[in-house]
Amino acid sequence: MSEISVSVVVPTHNRAHLLGRLVKALGDQDGAVAFEVVVVDDASTDATRRTLQQLAATAPFPLLPVHRGTNGGAAAARNAGWRAAGGSVILFTDDDCAPQPGWVATLARAAGAADIVQGTTLPDPAQVGNLGPFSHTIEVTREAGEYETCNMAYRREVLEALGGFGEEFRHPYGEDTDLAWRAKDAGFRSGFAPDAVVYHDVRPSAFGAYLRDRRRREGMVLTLRNHPALRRRLWAGAFLHQSHAATMATAVTALAMARRPTPTRAAAAAGSAVWYAWNCRKTRPRPPRTRDWISVVPAAFVADLYEVAVVARAAARYRTPVI
Repeated sequence: MSEISVSVVVPTHNRAHLLGRLVKALGDQDGAVAFEVVVVDDASTDATRRTLQQLAATAPFPLLPVHRGTNGGAAAARNAGWRAAGGSVILFTDDDCAPQPGWVATLARAAGAADIVQGTTLPDPAQVGNLGPFSHTIEVTREAGEYETCNMAYRREVLEALGGFGEEFRHPYGEDTDLAWRAKDAGFRSGFAPDAVVYHDVRPSAFGAYLRDRRRREGMVLTLRNHPALRRRLWAGAFLHQSHAATMATAVTALAMARRPTPTRAAAAAGSAVWYAWNCRKTRPRPPRTRDWISVVPAAFVADLYEVAVVARAAARYRTPVI
């Protein structure tokens, strides 16, 4: 490992309150691997610039703040980060993550045997109490094909050959999957490092935040446009998720029943509603108590209907048939 130089790249925007924890987690690394950290401030308007200056003065490793004057999104920020970095191996994580001891050494070592490597990401055990039907976190325990950049390593030569992340992605969603599959399509080798662990924040269950987050799903449509072979991962060959199929079935049968009630249409609407409710319970991060389903299921249906609309609009924009 002595011949491999390592850089950790982190994009951030208006999350100054999370940066101290990140730097402490990186300062607690073990494994005797020297590394630098590049944190890219994507035109934050909070105390991020001042916080990074303070952390750079006290961090137990070289910490390079990069400040962007215009907010360009996570893809552009990561590109600015790895281009400013000096390492031949670039590790990516996010400001809402806490890399565990040994993460840098383990992930960088794995990059000696593969060109892109994903590590294990788990919900932060200290925040599992935040889990609820509308919470957000990330859990990755195998190479499932999405390559979330909260825990990824890329050899610099891969990033240089491909030009980095696609900056046409308007929201932080799908750009990491796109880059990894461009790398794989170009013949670069991928791998998984189970012992390179990052804890990811668990966002509290809040319907408003969950609903706003649905807008990011358009990124997967762009990824499908760029990688048609990934259509094999769609549910029934047409839907991003099974929940989209259940949502559409429920909406269509309910509208048909409302227009002209018949026993057959009533049965179809009831069956679709049961399917949706079952799927809703199966896919929530943590199912609510039984007595709370009366409020959770309708709210989830509204969110899923909005997500379907977001995907349909993106499908039209990118001329990629998916729902």
